Amino acid sequence: MKRSTVLLTFCALNLSVFAQPVLTQATNSPAPGDTYTINYGPYVPPGMPGANQTWNLSALATDSSLAVQFVAPASTPSAAQFPTATVAEMSALVTQYYRVAADGIHFAGSDDGTSVIVHAPQGKFLAFPCTFGTSWSTPQNASFAYEGMPVTRTGTFSGHADGYGTLVMPGATIPNVLRVHWTHTLQDALDFFTISYIYDSYAYFVAGQSHPIVELVTASTDVGGGPIVNQFSRWSGDISTSIQELRKEPISVYPNPASDEVNITLPDGFNTPSHITIVDMAGRTVLNKMLPGTNMRSTRLDVSSLFSGMYQLTVITTDGQRSTVPLIVR
Repeated sequence: MKRSTVLLTFCALNLSVFAQPVLTQATNSPAPGDTYTINYGPYVPPGMPGANQTWNLSALATDSSLAVQFVAPASTPSAAQFPTATVAEMSALVTQYYRVAADGIHFAGSDDGTSVIVHAPQGKFLAFPCTFGTSWSTPQNASFAYEGMPVTRTGTFSGHADGYGTLVMPGATIPNVLRVHWTHTLQDALDFFTISYIYDSYAYFVAGQSHPIVELVTASTDVGGGPIVNQFSRWSGDISTSIQELRKEPISVYPNPASDEVNITLPDGFNTPSHITIVDMAGRTVLNKMLPGTNMRSTRLDVSSLFSGMYQLTVITTDGQRSTVPLIVR
């Protein structure tokens, strides 16, 4: 998955003053209404584990992107099959269901339009609280059908927070980052053969974001003739911009939901806006409005031509600042 963005550069800080980052239910739980975009690109080496590391991932590049929206499970077609899920993550590829609890985020299953996969038990995606040294390992099993064939899935989802420090991104340096090493092993038993999967990745988190800044993935699939290995990166280029937005008031959009017109108000500290874009759930830009080069603090936007649904509205300034909020059109 992939997404483009403008990145924020932080001032250099002395690593010795960094406390170990802690991810909690209050700071890192996904919630309906959250949106983000994911960039896909070539694999970059993850760097070393340990305390006070500097991970240089400035070589990250993008070859495609995907918009993602967290929604209430009840709003999805397969909601009845995931009664314990508290949030669903939707993209153009798949809808994934999660159960957020005090002890962590549990992967309830998925619906890719071909197979609805309900996990029982549910593998733990992220433990709470999670800090340097936290480890967990949980089973993740399921029974489902693929193109009419019954499939029995067995597997384990393991995680270990193996380092913390500073993350160097293309054009940005982000402090207080916790790295989690995930190992996800699965076996799908069909009538006449078994498919084995190993998903090994390094995910870089900050407190306050429910999804990783970067994930560096080595995925292998074996249908009996030896593993086929695929390496790639997926990273949220606008995550650093989101970190900047945590430190200031976001833009205001009302009414929301809207049917005809929305009023957009910029917070103090936001520079001269350049244009406004609206992106649908498939990652397509459905509206792009250029703004006059004046220090305007508010504007109106006609959304009457848009179909009913969920969108991401982004205001971008002349110097590259951006702020994104979810927009519902009805």
